[in-house]
Amino acid sequence: MNTILITGSEGNIGTFLVEYIKKTRPDFKIIRVGFGQGENKKDNFYQGDLADSSFAQKIFQENSVDYVIHLAARSYNINDLKNNVYDIYSNDTKSLLNILDNSKSIKKFIYFSSAIIYESLKESILMESPVSQISPPKSSLGLAKYSGEKAVEFLYQQYGVPYTIWRPFNVVSPLESHEREGAHVFVDFYRKIFIEKSPRLQVHGSGKQVKCFIWVEDLVSAIGDFLKDTKTDNQIFNIAGKEQKTLIDLAKTLITIGKEKNFLLQDYNLEITTENEFSQDEVQKIPSTENIRKVLGWEAKTSFKSCFEKFIEYKQKV
Repeated sequence: MNTILITGSEGNIGTFLVEYIKKTRPDFKIIRVGFGQGENKKDNFYQGDLADSSFAQKIFQENSVDYVIHLAARSYNINDLKNNVYDIYSNDTKSLLNILDNSKSIKKFIYFSSAIIYESLKESILMESPVSQISPPKSSLGLAKYSGEKAVEFLYQQYGVPYTIWRPFNVVSPLESHEREGAHVFVDFYRKIFIEKSPRLQVHGSGKQVKCFIWVEDLVSAIGDFLKDTKTDNQIFNIAGKEQKTLIDLAKTLITIGKEKNFLLQDYNLEITTENEFSQDEVQKIPSTENIRKVLGWEAKTSFKSCFEKFIEYKQKV
């Protein structure tokens, strides 16, 4: 039996990933790690802070780990990105390095990076280049992911541990809290439209910025299905939905779904205001998914509208 360690297992994505691996890989023993105080090893769950090197080391001492999927990252919102820059960088970097320090003899390391890697790029098509060929991001979160990818590469160079790096774009998980300003625009739009029933929505920028959204279960299926596949060894994959939609498209789609599902009154109207008109200086950044199609033959199954139908239905049930 193989043992897989999943950090961030209790988060917005990790929760779905654990369930998917339980379902598709019953021969795997899953070690779950979530943030918190103290420690609870019931059902192979460890609760603690991975920035604490002794806590990370203990997990490996008590288990013979074959695979690691590192999802753990500090929870953040827009205010955190502005005001807690050191804490974000410090926590995410320490946590990753503590896991890598104990992964020198495992079979494979899977690193959950981010589209924020491309923060400083001027190009409109975002290719899956290694970070050595990408301008460093400006934000602390971006730099943490940037240096994280290099650390994973260095582990392979010195210790021969194969890796897979996933760079997701706009993952839609219904577990993401909508009770305060979030890290993702769709959560803020949901709160304004479905919770506050606001008559107005202020969209940052022109509203014509294009994004590609991916349903969380599509994402975790790719991570889980190709976990052991040698075709993913030492590969970097952008992973995103196929459809390119603007922020205005997103707001209008949420309203359409709300009315179709009777979650919103039929006479509900929303005035969408923007900060400025779209200009040529506002570069659209579209992820290339050529590598994942070419190497793995994979593409997202859930359409843009279906993605948000699932999101809204889940939210309305809880």
